[in-house]
Amino acid sequence: MAWSTYAPPAQWVADWSENGTNVTFPIASIPELTAAVADGTTGDMRKCIYALLAKFYAFWLTIPVADRPAMMTIYRSTSTNDTTGEITKTYQFQFKVAHTGTEVVDEESA
Repeated sequence: MAWSTYAPPAQWVADWSENGTNVTFPIASIPELTAAVADGTTGDMRKCIYALLAKFYAFWLTIPVADRPAMMTIYRSTSTNDTTGEITKTYQFQFKVAHTGTEVVDEESA
């Protein structure tokens, strides 16, 4: 396969849809996301972001290395504080962008 197989958003998030104005997907498509966390009034955006990053990274790992895009890379590092036991996860999303800095460069131009 090639990157084009993995490029559509619905490959990354089950039941992803868009109508030209809004993007929607079921909360259940993101394993660590719950309705309480995603609630627009009482939820926690930190937890929403973490759930999305964890989902995207998990999917990234399923893509064979040879099929991964050259214009985007996802990294994660995990460290543990030996004294407190606190775990820190750092996600890094890296994109090669056009000279204007506003659009990811197409894979075909790599």
